[in-house]
Amino acid sequence: MTKNQTTRGGHVPTGTSAERRARTAGSVTEKGERTRRLIIDSARAVFEEKGYLDVRVSDIVRRAGVAHGSFYTYFPSKLEVFQAIVNIVGEEIDQAVQRTSGESPGDWRQNLLNANYRYLEVYQRNHKIYILIEQTATLDEQVKAYRLAGRRRHLDRVESSLRHLQERGIASPELDIPLTAAALVTMLSSLAMWIHIEGKEIDLRTVAETVTDIWTKSIVR
Repeated sequence: MTKNQTTRGGHVPTGTSAERRARTAGSVTEKGERTRRLIIDSARAVFEEKGYLDVRVSDIVRRAGVAHGSFYTYFPSKLEVFQAIVNIVGEEIDQAVQRTSGESPGDWRQNLLNANYRYLEVYQRNHKIYILIEQTATLDEQVKAYRLAGRRRHLDRVESSLRHLQERGIASPELDIPLTAAALVTMLSSLAMWIHIEGKEIDLRTVAETVTDIWTKSIVR
């Protein structure tokens, strides 16, 4: 690549970290993917220990055992590696709340209970990162946008489920679907967060049952 060559992001000066990232993005090797994942996993461990604001790139590369140049081959800054972590966790939560192949479409309450339980399990595994996401969303517009997009996907799923229950005559026809969905989703996510902030030892199945009971009583006619 010459000085005047460009990538999709525009001109990339020869010999810079940006050039290496552009080159790597176009031809990811198995070794390169392992290195990238090592950096992500190491960054996650450091973020969970120190928070977001106090972490430096030097902390991440020290944990990963790689050179600064290797870090910048994959990520321009600690924000970008944090965003990669956010993406991974977001995909995990999206998969958790989707209906599985073994669930019966007719048993809506059990399906809801299963989804709530899976959400709480994923949150428990990732609670340190989730709390950091909430904090970092107030500082970075991209993290905030991703956080809002994840919430919007969750709302869309719940709204769709509520409309389906209305069509089946289970949910009240007077239900304000967008407002109800927003209230129920907020209750679940906030409860999950505060359980871990307060450090309470609570059985997740009990939490899921309680949340599902509240949802059920809120929507049935």
